[in-house]
Amino acid sequence: MKGKRTLALVALALLLTLVPLAALADTFAVVRGGRLNLREYPSTGSRSLGKYSSGTWVRLIEPANNGTWWSVRTLDGRSGYMAASYLDQANGVNQGTVRYANGGYVNLRSGPSLETSVIMRVTCGSTVYIQDESYEWNYVYVLVNGVAQYGYMHDSFIDKGTTTATVTTRNGGRVNVRSGPSSSYGSVGTLASGTRVTVLKKGNGWYHISANGLKGFMSTQYLSGTGSTVGGNTGSSTSSRVAYVNNPRSTQVLNLRESPSQSARSIGQYRNGTQVKVVAFGQTWCEVYVGTRHGYMMTRYLSFDGSYTPPSQSQPSYTSTPVYIYVTPTLSPTPTPTPLIQYITPVPSTPTAGTKGTLAVRAGSGQTMIPVYNDSSLTSLKANYMPGTQMTILSYDTSVCMILIDGGVAYVSTWNVNY
Repeated sequence: MKGKRTLALVALALLLTLVPLAALADTFAVVRGGRLNLREYPSTGSRSLGKYSSGTWVRLIEPANNGTWWSVRTLDGRSGYMAASYLDQANGVNQGTVRYANGGYVNLRSGPSLETSVIMRVTCGSTVYIQDESYEWNYVYVLVNGVAQYGYMHDSFIDKGTTTATVTTRNGGRVNVRSGPSSSYGSVGTLASGTRVTVLKKGNGWYHISANGLKGFMSTQYLSGTGSTVGGNTGSSTSSRVAYVNNPRSTQVLNLRESPSQSARSIGQYRNGTQVKVVAFGQTWCEVYVGTRHGYMMTRYLSFDGSYTPPSQSQPSYTSTPVYIYVTPTLSPTPTPTPLIQYITPVPSTPTAGTKGTLAVRAGSGQTMIPVYNDSSLTSLKANYMPGTQMTILSYDTSVCMILIDGGVAYVSTWNVNY
Protein backbone atom coordinates (compact mmCIF):
# COMPACT_ATOMS: atom_id res chain seq x y z
CA MET A 1 0.00 0.00 0.00
CA LYS A 2 2.84 2.34 0.94
CA GLY A 3 4.59 1.61 -2.38
CA LYS A 4 1.46 2.42 -4.40
CA ARG A 5 1.00 5.68 -2.50
CA THR A 6 4.61 6.61 -3.20
CA LEU A 7 4.19 5.94 -6.96
CA ALA A 8 1.03 8.04 -7.01
CA LEU A 9 2.82 10.96 -5.34
CA VAL A 10 5.68 10.69 -7.85
CA ALA A 11 3.24 10.69 -10.79
CA LEU A 12 1.44 13.73 -9.38
CA ALA A 13 4.73 15.57 -8.90
CA LEU A 14 5.71 14.85 -12.52
CA LEU A 15 2.35 16.10 -13.76
CA LEU A 16 2.64 19.33 -11.78
CA THR A 17 6.13 19.79 -13.17
CA LEU A 18 5.24 19.16 -16.82
CA VAL A 19 2.12 21.33 -17.05
CA PRO A 20 3.85 24.61 -16.20
CA LEU A 21 6.66 23.84 -18.64
CA ALA A 22 4.18 23.49 -21.49
CA ALA A 23 2.32 26.61 -20.42
CA LEU A 24 5.49 28.69 -20.14
CA ALA A 25 6.85 28.08 -23.64
CA ASP A 26 8.88 31.17 -24.58
CA THR A 27 7.40 33.70 -26.98
CA PHE A 28 9.64 36.25 -28.68
CA ALA A 29 9.13 39.50 -30.55
CA VAL A 30 11.13 41.87 -32.73
CA VAL A 31 11.37 45.60 -32.05
CA ARG A 32 10.20 47.77 -34.94
CA GLY A 33 9.89 51.51 -35.59
CA GLY A 34 13.26 52.77 -34.38
CA ARG A 35 14.87 53.11 -30.96
CA LEU A 36 12.34 51.69 -28.49
CA ASN A 37 12.49 52.47 -24.78
CA LEU A 38 12.53 49.69 -22.22
CA ARG A 39 10.49 51.24 -19.39
CA GLU A 40 10.58 50.51 -15.69
CA TYR A 41 6.76 50.44 -15.61
CA PRO A 42 4.10 50.16 -18.36
CA SER A 43 3.86 53.93 -18.97
CA THR A 44 5.52 56.41 -21.33
CA GLY A 45 6.25 58.58 -18.30
CA SER A 46 8.20 55.81 -16.59
CA ARG A 47 11.99 55.80 -16.41
CA SER A 48 13.81 54.39 -19.44
CA LEU A 49 16.09 51.44 -18.72
CA GLY A 50 17.63 51.51 -22.21
CA LYS A 51 16.85 51.96 -25.90
CA TYR A 52 16.68 49.10 -28.40
CA SER A 53 16.95 49.41 -32.18
CA SER A 54 14.68 47.89 -34.81
CA GLY A 55 15.32 44.18 -35.27
CA THR A 56 16.24 43.54 -31.61
CA TRP A 57 14.82 40.29 -30.22
CA VAL A 58 13.08 40.35 -26.82
CA ARG A 59 11.33 37.62 -24.82
CA LEU A 60 7.70 38.35 -23.96
CA ILE A 61 6.72 37.60 -20.37
CA GLU A 62 3.11 38.80 -19.98
CA PRO A 63 0.84 41.57 -21.29
CA ALA A 64 0.05 44.66 -19.21
CA ASN A 65 -2.45 47.54 -19.33
CA ASN A 66 -5.05 45.62 -21.38
CA GLY A 67 -2.45 44.41 -23.87
CA THR A 68 -1.06 47.87 -24.74
CA TRP A 69 2.28 46.96 -23.04
CA TRP A 70 4.36 43.83 -22.62
CA SER A 71 6.55 42.80 -19.74
CA VAL A 72 9.74 41.70 -21.53
CA ARG A 73 13.26 40.45 -20.92
CA THR A 74 15.97 41.53 -23.33
CA LEU A 75 18.75 39.25 -24.51
CA ASP A 76 21.26 41.39 -22.59
CA GLY A 77 19.50 40.43 -19.35
CA ARG A 78 17.32 43.48 -18.60
CA SER A 79 13.67 43.27 -17.56
CA GLY A 80 11.02 45.96 -18.05
CA TYR A 81 8.11 47.01 -20.25
CA MET A 82 7.77 47.84 -23.95
CA ALA A 83 4.83 49.28 -25.90
CA ALA A 84 2.99 46.42 -27.66
CA SER A 85 2.40 48.46 -30.83
CA TYR A 86 6.18 48.43 -31.50
CA LEU A 87 6.65 44.67 -31.08
CA ASP A 88 6.08 42.05 -33.78
CA GLN A 89 5.61 38.60 -32.30
CA ALA A 90 7.57 35.68 -33.74
CA ASN A 91 5.68 32.80 -32.17
CA GLY A 92 2.35 34.59 -32.54
CA VAL A 93 -0.12 34.83 -35.39
CA ASN A 94 0.66 35.09 -39.09
CA GLN A 95 0.72 38.53 -40.65
CA GLY A 96 -0.43 39.96 -43.94
CA THR A 97 -0.58 43.31 -45.70
CA VAL A 98 -3.80 44.88 -46.96
CA ARG A 99 -3.77 45.06 -50.75
CA TYR A 100 -4.95 47.97 -52.90
CA ALA A 101 -8.70 48.49 -52.97
CA ASN A 102 -11.21 51.14 -53.97
CA GLY A 103 -10.60 54.39 -52.12
CA GLY A 104 -7.39 53.01 -50.64
CA TYR A 105 -9.06 50.90 -47.98
CA VAL A 106 -10.68 47.51 -47.31
CA ASN A 107 -13.62 46.93 -45.00
CA LEU A 108 -13.10 44.97 -41.78
CA ARG A 109 -16.42 43.19 -41.24
CA SER A 110 -18.21 41.70 -38.26
CA GLY A 111 -18.71 38.35 -40.03
CA PRO A 112 -17.40 36.31 -43.01
CA SER A 113 -19.82 37.80 -45.53
CA LEU A 114 -20.41 40.95 -47.58
CA GLU A 115 -23.81 41.13 -45.89
CA THR A 116 -22.33 41.72 -42.42
CA SER A 117 -21.76 45.18 -40.93
CA VAL A 118 -18.51 47.12 -41.37
CA ILE A 119 -16.50 47.58 -38.18
CA MET A 120 -13.90 49.91 -39.66
CA ARG A 121 -12.02 50.78 -42.83
CA VAL A 122 -8.45 49.52 -43.01
CA THR A 123 -6.12 51.53 -45.22
CA CYS A 124 -3.98 49.78 -47.83
CA GLY A 125 -0.49 48.86 -46.67
CA SER A 126 -1.69 48.25 -43.11
CA THR A 127 -0.57 45.10 -41.30
CA VAL A 128 -3.27 42.60 -40.34
CA TYR A 129 -2.66 39.82 -37.83
CA ILE A 130 -4.33 36.58 -38.94
CA GLN A 131 -5.93 34.62 -36.12
CA ASP A 132 -7.84 32.07 -38.22
CA GLU A 133 -6.97 31.53 -41.87
CA SER A 134 -9.53 30.12 -44.28
CA TYR A 135 -9.85 29.88 -48.04
CA GLU A 136 -12.32 32.75 -48.51
CA TRP A 137 -12.42 34.78 -45.29
CA ASN A 138 -9.78 35.35 -42.61
CA TYR A 139 -10.45 36.27 -38.98
CA VAL A 140 -7.92 39.02 -38.26
CA TYR A 141 -7.15 41.96 -36.07
CA VAL A 142 -5.53 45.35 -36.73
CA LEU A 143 -3.85 47.54 -34.16
CA VAL A 144 -5.35 51.00 -33.56
CA ASN A 145 -3.21 52.91 -31.03
CA GLY A 146 -1.96 49.56 -29.72
CA VAL A 147 -5.49 48.18 -29.23
CA ALA A 148 -6.58 45.17 -31.31
CA GLN A 149 -9.74 45.55 -33.43
CA TYR A 150 -11.02 42.13 -34.55
CA GLY A 151 -13.06 41.23 -37.61
CA TYR A 152 -13.18 39.43 -40.95
CA MET A 153 -11.39 40.29 -44.19
CA HIS A 154 -11.55 38.51 -47.53
CA ASP A 155 -8.49 36.45 -48.44
CA SER A 156 -8.05 38.10 -51.86
CA PHE A 157 -7.28 41.43 -50.17
CA ILE A 158 -4.46 40.17 -47.93
CA ASP A 159 -0.93 39.72 -49.23
CA LYS A 160 0.60 36.75 -47.46
CA GLY A 161 4.00 36.88 -49.06
CA THR A 162 6.68 34.93 -47.21
CA THR A 163 10.45 34.84 -47.46
CA THR A 164 12.60 31.79 -48.04
CA ALA A 165 16.27 31.07 -47.43
CA THR A 166 18.68 28.16 -47.78
CA VAL A 167 20.67 26.54 -44.97
CA THR A 168 24.35 26.91 -45.90
CA THR A 169 27.46 25.58 -44.18
CA ARG A 170 31.10 25.41 -45.25
CA ASN A 171 31.45 21.69 -44.55
CA GLY A 172 27.96 20.61 -45.69
CA GLY A 173 26.93 19.66 -42.17
CA ARG A 174 23.73 20.19 -40.18
CA VAL A 175 22.65 23.35 -38.34
CA ASN A 176 20.75 23.60 -35.07
CA VAL A 177 17.24 25.02 -34.95
CA ARG A 178 16.99 26.61 -31.51
CA SER A 179 14.10 27.39 -29.18
CA GLY A 180 15.13 31.07 -28.96
CA PRO A 181 17.14 33.68 -30.89
CA SER A 182 20.47 32.92 -29.22
CA SER A 183 22.97 30.08 -29.08
CA SER A 184 22.24 29.87 -25.34
CA TYR A 185 18.82 28.34 -26.15
CA GLY A 186 18.52 24.59 -26.61
CA SER A 187 18.24 22.83 -29.96
CA VAL A 188 14.82 21.58 -31.11
CA GLY A 189 16.33 19.75 -34.08
CA THR A 190 18.78 20.15 -36.96
CA LEU A 191 18.52 20.88 -40.69
CA ALA A 192 20.93 19.73 -43.37
CA SER A 193 22.90 22.14 -45.52
CA GLY A 194 20.87 22.95 -48.65
CA THR A 195 17.48 22.74 -46.89
CA ARG A 196 15.03 25.42 -48.05
CA VAL A 197 13.34 27.14 -45.09
CA THR A 198 10.47 29.59 -44.71
CA VAL A 199 11.45 32.75 -42.86
CA LEU A 200 8.61 33.63 -40.47
CA LYS A 201 10.25 36.64 -38.83
CA LYS A 202 13.54 38.48 -39.32
CA GLY A 203 15.57 39.90 -36.45
CA ASN A 204 19.11 41.03 -35.86
CA GLY A 205 21.40 38.00 -36.17
CA TRP A 206 18.59 35.43 -35.97
CA TYR A 207 15.55 34.44 -38.06
CA HIS A 208 12.43 32.62 -36.89
CA ILE A 209 12.09 29.81 -39.47
CA SER A 210 10.19 26.63 -40.27
CA ALA A 211 11.11 23.61 -42.39
CA ASN A 212 10.56 19.84 -42.39
CA GLY A 213 8.15 20.04 -39.48
CA LEU A 214 10.55 22.08 -37.33
CA LYS A 215 9.87 25.63 -36.16
CA GLY A 216 12.42 27.67 -34.27
CA PHE A 217 15.34 30.08 -34.62
CA MET A 218 18.47 29.90 -36.75
CA SER A 219 21.50 32.16 -36.88
CA THR A 220 21.63 34.25 -40.08
CA GLN A 221 25.27 33.21 -40.61
CA TYR A 222 23.89 29.83 -41.76
CA LEU A 223 21.18 31.24 -44.05
CA SER A 224 21.70 32.46 -47.60
CA GLY A 225 19.73 33.26 -50.73
CA THR A 226 16.95 35.09 -48.89
CA GLY A 227 14.16 36.02 -51.32
CA SER A 228 10.44 36.59 -51.53
CA THR A 229 7.87 34.06 -52.57
CA VAL A 230 4.07 34.00 -52.40
CA GLY A 231 2.02 32.10 -49.85
CA GLY A 232 -0.64 29.42 -50.22
CA ASN A 233 -3.09 31.54 -52.20
CA THR A 234 -1.83 34.60 -54.05
CA GLY A 235 -0.06 37.82 -53.33
CA SER A 236 1.98 40.50 -54.99
CA SER A 237 5.20 39.74 -56.79
CA THR A 238 7.92 41.95 -58.22
CA SER A 239 8.70 39.59 -61.12
CA SER A 240 6.78 37.49 -63.62
CA ARG A 241 7.18 34.16 -65.38
CA VAL A 242 5.64 32.41 -68.36
CA ALA A 243 3.41 29.36 -68.04
CA TYR A 244 1.15 27.34 -70.34
CA VAL A 245 -2.33 25.99 -69.84
CA ASN A 246 -2.00 22.24 -69.30
CA ASN A 247 -5.29 20.46 -68.57
CA PRO A 248 -5.07 16.72 -67.92
CA ARG A 249 -7.35 16.07 -70.92
CA SER A 250 -6.65 17.57 -74.30
CA THR A 251 -10.32 18.46 -74.82
CA GLN A 252 -10.64 20.49 -71.63
CA VAL A 253 -10.47 24.25 -71.18
CA LEU A 254 -9.20 26.16 -68.13
CA ASN A 255 -11.23 28.93 -66.54
CA LEU A 256 -9.72 32.34 -65.91
CA ARG A 257 -11.45 33.42 -62.70
CA GLU A 258 -12.24 36.94 -61.53
CA SER A 259 -10.84 36.14 -58.07
CA PRO A 260 -8.98 33.14 -56.56
CA SER A 261 -12.03 30.97 -55.97
CA GLN A 262 -13.67 28.18 -57.95
CA SER A 263 -17.02 29.85 -57.27
CA ALA A 264 -15.81 33.16 -58.77
CA ARG A 265 -17.10 34.29 -62.16
CA SER A 266 -15.26 32.89 -65.19
CA ILE A 267 -13.98 35.67 -67.45
CA GLY A 268 -12.45 33.38 -70.05
CA GLN A 269 -11.75 29.75 -70.98
CA TYR A 270 -8.46 28.63 -72.52
CA ARG A 271 -7.23 25.49 -74.23
CA ASN A 272 -3.94 23.68 -73.65
CA GLY A 273 -0.87 25.52 -74.87
CA THR A 274 -2.26 29.00 -74.23
CA GLN A 275 0.59 31.12 -72.91
CA VAL A 276 -0.07 33.13 -69.74
CA LYS A 277 2.03 35.60 -67.77
CA VAL A 278 2.18 34.71 -64.06
CA VAL A 279 2.63 37.78 -61.86
CA ALA A 280 2.03 36.00 -58.52
CA PHE A 281 2.57 32.31 -57.85
CA GLY A 282 0.78 30.32 -55.13
CA GLN A 283 0.41 26.66 -54.30
CA THR A 284 -3.31 26.76 -55.12
CA TRP A 285 -3.82 29.81 -57.38
CA CYS A 286 -1.74 31.98 -59.68
CA GLU A 287 -2.49 35.58 -60.55
CA VAL A 288 -2.06 35.81 -64.32
CA TYR A 289 -2.48 37.85 -67.48
CA VAL A 290 -3.72 36.28 -70.70
CA GLY A 291 -2.88 39.03 -73.13
CA THR A 292 -4.25 42.08 -71.34
CA ARG A 293 -6.94 40.12 -69.49
CA HIS A 294 -6.26 39.83 -65.76
CA GLY A 295 -7.49 37.06 -63.45
CA TYR A 296 -6.64 33.84 -61.61
CA MET A 297 -5.93 30.26 -62.71
CA MET A 298 -5.41 27.13 -60.62
CA THR A 299 -1.70 26.34 -60.31
CA ARG A 300 -2.07 22.58 -60.90
CA TYR A 301 -3.38 23.22 -64.43
CA LEU A 302 -0.38 25.32 -65.48
CA SER A 303 2.93 24.06 -66.87
CA PHE A 304 6.08 26.06 -66.13
CA ASP A 305 8.63 23.98 -68.03
CA GLY A 306 7.21 24.61 -71.52
CA SER A 307 5.62 21.15 -71.88
CA TYR A 308 1.86 20.57 -72.11
CA THR A 309 -0.63 18.08 -73.51
CA PRO A 310 -1.42 19.15 -77.11
CA PRO A 311 -5.00 20.42 -77.43
CA SER A 312 -7.49 18.25 -79.29
CA GLN A 313 -8.67 19.47 -82.67
CA SER A 314 -12.22 18.42 -81.81
CA GLN A 315 -14.32 20.69 -79.66
CA PRO A 316 -15.13 19.55 -76.11
CA SER A 317 -18.72 18.56 -75.47
CA TYR A 318 -20.86 20.66 -73.13
CA THR A 319 -24.44 20.45 -71.98
CA SER A 320 -24.60 24.18 -72.67
CA THR A 321 -22.88 26.33 -75.27
CA PRO A 322 -19.31 27.01 -74.10
CA VAL A 323 -17.47 30.29 -74.52
CA TYR A 324 -14.10 30.03 -76.23
CA ILE A 325 -11.55 32.79 -76.23
CA TYR A 326 -8.41 32.33 -78.28
CA VAL A 327 -5.69 34.77 -77.36
CA THR A 328 -2.21 35.31 -78.66
CA PRO A 329 -0.78 37.04 -75.62
CA THR A 330 1.17 40.23 -76.09
CA LEU A 331 3.43 40.56 -73.09
CA SER A 332 5.13 43.81 -74.10
CA PRO A 333 4.55 46.40 -72.95
CA THR A 334 3.78 44.88 -69.56
CA PRO A 335 0.14 45.61 -68.67
CA THR A 336 -0.59 47.51 -65.49
CA PRO A 337 -2.14 45.12 -62.93
CA THR A 338 -5.81 45.76 -62.37
CA PRO A 339 -6.56 45.76 -58.63
CA LEU A 340 -9.32 43.53 -57.30
CA ILE A 341 -11.65 46.32 -56.29
CA GLN A 342 -15.22 45.16 -56.59
CA TYR A 343 -15.02 41.84 -54.79
CA ILE A 344 -14.88 43.32 -51.32
CA THR A 345 -15.26 47.06 -51.64
CA PRO A 346 -17.46 47.88 -54.65
CA VAL A 347 -17.21 51.34 -56.17
CA PRO A 348 -19.92 53.01 -54.10
CA SER A 349 -22.88 54.71 -55.69
CA THR A 350 -23.85 58.01 -54.10
CA PRO A 351 -26.54 57.28 -51.51
CA THR A 352 -29.84 59.10 -51.81
CA ALA A 353 -31.53 61.03 -49.02
CA GLY A 354 -33.09 58.62 -46.57
CA THR A 355 -30.43 55.90 -46.94
CA LYS A 356 -29.85 54.09 -43.65
CA GLY A 357 -26.30 53.72 -42.42
CA THR A 358 -23.97 53.37 -39.44
CA LEU A 359 -20.98 55.23 -38.04
CA ALA A 360 -17.56 53.55 -38.28
CA VAL A 361 -13.96 54.15 -37.23
CA ARG A 362 -11.35 54.84 -39.87
CA ALA A 363 -8.24 52.67 -39.45
CA GLY A 364 -5.14 54.54 -38.40
CA SER A 365 -7.09 57.60 -37.24
CA GLY A 366 -6.67 56.87 -33.54
CA GLN A 367 -10.42 57.16 -33.04
CA THR A 368 -12.32 55.04 -30.57
CA MET A 369 -15.44 57.23 -30.79
CA ILE A 370 -16.88 59.04 -33.83
CA PRO A 371 -17.23 62.84 -33.53
CA VAL A 372 -20.47 64.28 -34.93
CA TYR A 373 -20.81 68.05 -35.45
CA ASN A 374 -23.47 70.75 -35.53
CA ASP A 375 -22.02 72.43 -38.65
CA SER A 376 -20.73 71.34 -42.04
CA SER A 377 -17.28 72.80 -41.34
CA LEU A 378 -16.93 70.19 -38.55
CA THR A 379 -15.89 72.73 -35.91
CA SER A 380 -18.82 72.69 -33.43
CA LEU A 381 -18.91 69.28 -31.77
CA LYS A 382 -22.40 67.88 -31.19
CA ALA A 383 -21.42 64.60 -29.50
CA ASN A 384 -19.19 61.52 -29.77
CA TYR A 385 -20.84 58.24 -30.79
CA MET A 386 -19.91 54.56 -30.58
CA PRO A 387 -18.97 52.72 -33.82
CA GLY A 388 -22.04 51.03 -35.28
CA THR A 389 -24.48 53.75 -34.18
CA GLN A 390 -27.47 53.90 -36.55
CA MET A 391 -28.19 57.09 -38.52
CA THR A 392 -29.89 58.27 -41.75
CA ILE A 393 -28.02 60.02 -44.57
CA LEU A 394 -29.71 63.29 -45.61
CA SER A 395 -27.05 64.42 -48.11
CA TYR A 396 -23.77 62.82 -49.20
CA ASP A 397 -20.56 64.56 -50.24
CA THR A 398 -17.00 63.30 -50.78
CA SER A 399 -15.82 64.88 -47.52
CA VAL A 400 -18.84 65.68 -45.30
CA CYS A 401 -22.26 64.08 -44.92
CA MET A 402 -25.40 65.60 -43.45
CA ILE A 403 -27.12 62.98 -41.28
CA LEU A 404 -30.14 62.50 -39.05
CA ILE A 405 -29.10 61.12 -35.67
CA ASP A 406 -30.88 61.10 -32.30
CA GLY A 407 -33.79 62.93 -33.94
CA GLY A 408 -31.66 65.89 -35.07
CA VAL A 409 -29.65 67.04 -38.07
CA ALA A 410 -25.87 66.83 -37.77
CA TYR A 411 -22.69 66.51 -39.85
CA VAL A 412 -19.92 63.90 -39.94
CA SER A 413 -16.82 63.11 -42.01
CA THR A 414 -17.62 60.85 -44.97
CA TRP A 415 -14.81 58.52 -43.82
CA ASN A 416 -16.94 57.69 -40.79
CA VAL A 417 -20.04 56.78 -42.81
CA ASN A 418 -21.02 53.25 -43.85
CA TYR A 419 -24.15 52.53 -45.87
